[in-house]
Amino acid sequence: MQREIERWRNPDWRARLEAWWEGYDLADLQRRIDRMASGPRSALRPVESVGTAAHPHPAGTAAAVEASAVDYERLSLQQLDRQGEPVWSPARAEGAQLLWGDDQVGPSDAQWMVDSVRSFGLNPAKSVLDLSAGLGGTARALVNSYDTWVTGLEASPVLAKMAMERSKALGLAKKAPVAHYDPEQFNQAGSFDLVMADRVVHGVRDKDGLLDRIADCVKPRGGILLFDYVIEGTPGSWDNWNGWRSEEPLEVYPWTGTRLADELSQRNLDLRVCEDLTRLHRRQIIERVRRLGETLQQAVPGARVLSALARELSLWWMRLKVLGSGLRFFRYVAVKPA
Repeated sequence: MQREIERWRNPDWRARLEAWWEGYDLADLQRRIDRMASGPRSALRPVESVGTAAHPHPAGTAAAVEASAVDYERLSLQQLDRQGEPVWSPARAEGAQLLWGDDQVGPSDAQWMVDSVRSFGLNPAKSVLDLSAGLGGTARALVNSYDTWVTGLEASPVLAKMAMERSKALGLAKKAPVAHYDPEQFNQAGSFDLVMADRVVHGVRDKDGLLDRIADCVKPRGGILLFDYVIEGTPGSWDNWNGWRSEEPLEVYPWTGTRLADELSQRNLDLRVCEDLTRLHRRQIIERVRRLGETLQQAVPGARVLSALARELSLWWMRLKVLGSGLRFFRYVAVKPA
């Protein structure tokens, strides 16, 4: 009995996962244990969301933290999935980072992206437009690696706000700013030496308009770097294919790999690379999932974060089922002629 009491008074990640799975109110359970034992409650606190434990609010007051939480909740409601739930929330952002790493919301980590743009010769005189900024991890890594200027745009209002707050905290508000945008209405002012996007195009209905605007805002001799999902062949399982599409928070409209390549060429762009990276992409995903157990032994996620993490894992599991079996992950590199 005493061992069970201690298990719930100081729950590890396994106990928290069990509580979430069984629908227990862990906080209420701990309060009851404290009353029974008439002893102090453990000082161990769960990480419930980004902006609390991992990134404390600069004001440091309860009122400021509460106001920030309300603001994030409001932003979460601005982008809802097909079930009427927020696509991104602070809890999902925290869960995603447990899976992908700090400041990351997908398998393409910052160092990999830094290496991917090396051939573009970035330097302090050049500028980059990142259309998949996420939490700003890649933008800040590019600044730190090449001392270049990066403008980040992010479709999620919540992630955009978090990313900008982190850039401000690191003194990179001018060199790595992040703002919210709608890819369907993308109309960025200015011109850039490199425009990059990771898994953006397949989720946009008006791809013609998006590609037109991307081509317009690239400088002569500037580059375009796209990573995206494309259709190749017939799905190995239509059940898996339909399951994947229904699991995606928002509708997806993937083109074939050949069509996306042709559309880039038709915009007077010199298509240099059209490369299938599906196997690498799958390895990146599987490796991070394998490392998750080790991460959870060091972290103490709360119930909301565990629930969001479970949702994240479910989504990527469905993607894995179709990657290489009807869906592929391609890299495109194009240059705008002088």
